Amino acid sequence: MILVTGATGQLGQRIVQHLAARLPRAGAGQLAVSVRDPARAENLAARGIEVRQGNFDQPETLPVTFAGVDRLVLISTDGPKAVRIAQHRNAIEAARVAGVKHIFYTSFLDADSTSPSEFAQVHAATEADLATSGITCTLLRNGMYADFLPMTFAGALQTGVLHLPAGEGKVSYLSRNELAEAIAAAAVAPRLEKQVYELTGQTAHDYYDIVARVGAATGKTLRYEAVSEDAYAESLESAGLPAWLARALANMYSAAAQNRFARSTNDFAALVGHPPKSIDCLVAEFFRAP
Repeated sequence: MILVTGATGQLGQRIVQHLAARLPRAGAGQLAVSVRDPARAENLAARGIEVRQGNFDQPETLPVTFAGVDRLVLISTDGPKAVRIAQHRNAIEAARVAGVKHIFYTSFLDADSTSPSEFAQVHAATEADLATSGITCTLLRNGMYADFLPMTFAGALQTGVLHLPAGEGKVSYLSRNELAEAIAAAAVAPRLEKQVYELTGQTAHDYYDIVARVGAATGKTLRYEAVSEDAYAESLESAGLPAWLARALANMYSAAAQNRFARSTNDFAALVGHPPKSIDCLVAEFFRAP
């Protein structure tokens, strides 16, 4: 039995779709999900996928949620750093109690406790907890989501200037659906060659280059201007984002400025059987001309 946590989220629902496509009879009897509100997963139940209630803030209930599960796809949660670390820790301990044999964790390319990125620090802490759990685990370190590029460029498409605290750092992008496909492939693989998979785009690009490509795709004259982390966090908070999220996004780009997302690997292709989309394909997908 494979169980996917957070299965009504943007990444989770895509992982479930790819798993159902890879498993016999669309995963009926082989695939389960855990969600906070089972009513939101009625469409999955209608397909024969077992829906279980699971709340990482109620750790005493989780061993029942994970009972009979061999492979657990643990999708990282959202929220402030301390909250996320505690939630992940609760899930890992419950998996240990329930006898889960293998955890597939959706980590982050920059999973490093010394990174300026809050997201990276969260994933580094959870990877450390997994290492001491006694459970076999596979770390699927996700690169930057191309799906967020339209939101990142929303202001720039109006003003002509993209402001980010990314300096001259390079990043590699994949779509959320591509990441879900690779994670599902890992979860059903009879054997994996290694413990850590770094899921990156084909190549890394700085934001001067990405701005030029988005400008060409949209017919807009755009330029990139590096700003400070504080200035970017303040702009996001002024736009209505919670303070913790504004800061977390800002220091993620500070990590990008240090080229912490600049790696390119063949891990995606090793799992899926073909390379990820090029940056031009992704830009065309997410910035379709009107």
